[in-house]
Amino acid sequence: MASGEPDTNGEGVSLSWRAIVFAPAAVVLFALSLYFNNAQKQFPALVCLGGTFAFVMVWLALAARATANPDSPIRMFIPRLTVFIVLGTAFLAAMQWSIDRRITAMEIGFAAFYIVAGWFGVRGFDARFRRPELRVVPGKKPPRPNGVAR
Repeated sequence: MASGEPDTNGEGVSLSWRAIVFAPAAVVLFALSLYFNNAQKQFPALVCLGGTFAFVMVWLALAARATANPDSPIRMFIPRLTVFIVLGTAFLAAMQWSIDRRITAMEIGFAAFYIVAGWFGVRGFDARFRRPELRVVPGKKPPRPNGVAR
């Protein structure tokens, strides 16, 4: 199996390496965030919750780069998810400003990471399918950009 090909089990369900790595990690981080929240440890709970969303954003960015379909729904999902996660993070940062400034700073850092990961996912997707194809024609000089003859 090559590194980018999906693994197919006996029932015909295919899983890529991204699903095998990122799905359990996101579930474990989310479970840890719930555990720390129940133990009333707010800072570790929010670190784990932010890490969960960070894993999901990286997973989507890698999936967008690996897709072979230019009309994939992942292309439209990444900006929407980025907006919702960044708005939620900004809201949480604003609510924690008067309580704990460390959490506000951490949430601002997570928001910056989500924006970069979302940009990386969309930019990587666009660069793969909207790249101009340049070909060299032997014996012919390329035209000048402004149209002036040489």
